Amino acid sequence: MKPGFALVAGGSGFIGRCIIDHLLSTGWDVIALARKPPAITRNRWISIDLTRLEDCRAKLAGIRNVSHLFYAARFDHPEGMPESVEINDAMLRNLVTTVESAGALRHVHAVHGSKYYGYRAGEIVNPMREDAPRGNTGNYYFAQQDFLHEHSAGKDWTYSTSRPHIFCDAVIDQPRSVGLLIAVFAAIQKELGEPLDFPGNALGYRVLSQFTDLKLLARAAEWMAQDSRCANQSFNVVNGDTPSWADLWPGFAGFFGMRVGVPTDINLADYMADKGKVWDAVVRKHGLRSTRLEELVLWPYGDTQFRRQRDAYSSMDKARALGFHDRVNSAEMFARHFDYFRAEKIIPTY
Repeated sequence: MKPGFALVAGGSGFIGRCIIDHLLSTGWDVIALARKPPAITRNRWISIDLTRLEDCRAKLAGIRNVSHLFYAARFDHPEGMPESVEINDAMLRNLVTTVESAGALRHVHAVHGSKYYGYRAGEIVNPMREDAPRGNTGNYYFAQQDFLHEHSAGKDWTYSTSRPHIFCDAVIDQPRSVGLLIAVFAAIQKELGEPLDFPGNALGYRVLSQFTDLKLLARAAEWMAQDSRCANQSFNVVNGDTPSWADLWPGFAGFFGMRVGVPTDINLADYMADKGKVWDAVVRKHGLRSTRLEELVLWPYGDTQFRRQRDAYSSMDKARALGFHDRVNSAEMFARHFDYFRAEKIIPTY
């Protein structure tokens, strides 16, 4: 018997694709939603604009048996700029009200994040726990959770939300990938004969942080959607260790055969502005896929990740108490991702 019929919103994104792959591997029927579906896929796709209620109703009119909605969509925004609360709230509302009208919906899972706690504004108490108060900064997570809580009351369906931290997966077409960014930065530094310096500042090098392997997140989302004890609850989902960049950086240097550098406090976006020709030389020399440096990774995203000002780590006690014990070693995760980038000829094998 199949576990359920899942609709995955944001299916072409970083997180949505991992959820789709995992659900397919465990026997679910899956339909994915995206503005621009990929050309090649193992499952059915629907091109949809979630910001428009009429488009949701028209595109989903013939689908009557969706039991589970996995929501990993977000309205696009420039790096470092606030995300629209109103648009992101409306997108979820439009989809949920459309899907529930068919009468088969049993659970909605929304992927949120640890910005719920306000860690970027310095408001957190470590470890971050699910019962901690909300941060004081405006956040669409709050509006979406309030909607799910209020709208599900008295209904036949329940909801859950997950709170991952820095998203990590071995993908080569998502510029907001810290692993890919590190690998490309290392290849350029090596071509220039430089050590693997840490591009952030000294404080960012030392503070404790955490990561979320997206395959772990996908497993957790499926668990929340199926375990009745998770109904109307939120759960942190992180790898389970709390390394600093200082803990990880020597291993990165060893992987790429480089000397370990020091924090240099450079602005990556500025530093990489004239490195396109260096990258082109790396690609030619090592027979890599043809890629453009300015499109491959989002350097301002790296500036954000390498300049954290305070420790930030989440408790997994709530999920562990209910039986979700999956863990990921972050150093081993990055090594697997670097191996993948090599195998896909995105970075050199030295």
